[in-house]
Amino acid sequence: RKLASSLLHLIRRFLASLLLLCSVARGLEVVRLNDSNFEHDTQATTGATTGNWLVAFCPTFDCSTFPNLSSLLVELSVDDDLLESGVVVATMHPEDSLKTYLRFKIETTSKRPVLLYLNKGLYTFSGNFAEEDELKDWVLTGYRKWNSKPVPKPFKGGIYFGYKDMTDFLNDFNRINNKHGMLINCVCLGSGLFLMIMLAMFIIKISEDSTPS
Repeated sequence: RKLASSLLHLIRRFLASLLLLCSVARGLEVVRLNDSNFEHDTQATTGATTGNWLVAFCPTFDCSTFPNLSSLLVELSVDDDLLESGVVVATMHPEDSLKTYLRFKIETTSKRPVLLYLNKGLYTFSGNFAEEDELKDWVLTGYRKWNSKPVPKPFKGGIYFGYKDMTDFLNDFNRINNKHGMLINCVCLGSGLFLMIMLAMFIIKISEDSTPS
């Protein structure tokens, strides 16, 4: 059993080193995901065969408004403990990942990055992502204290476009309502009264037509 454990440890080290070498060869440690490669690279729906993924969904193109997070992700991506555990660190950005943001119901206008951990399920980090030890401990063992959620399946065909259109409509409505709430309420109230009057007139007309002369 001790020999098997040692061999497993060596295999994990080898795979972690190979992953790191591939990342360095591409000129980056933190993997850049987008709509075209997310499912292929993470195998999120079918089961993690490419490692466990810590993915930061950034509200801006490069998380530049959160320098602490950017440097933290780089440090975690080459951390020995995480590499031994098969953890891959990645980022996503709304400019080329809108479909995935909608799939995981993440607001593209969020003021705070969202950190998801894909490990035979879906976990959301709610702690302080500016603290390396806190996030590292959570990824290694802390996430087990939380119940995992099922990974949402990718959109198929027109479902994405219908969902996107509805989401865009709701986002636009909420944005306008926040700025012009009183005007929106007046328009809705006026429209409601107009429909009620038209309905009442229609009922009266039907009643008159059905009354024997």
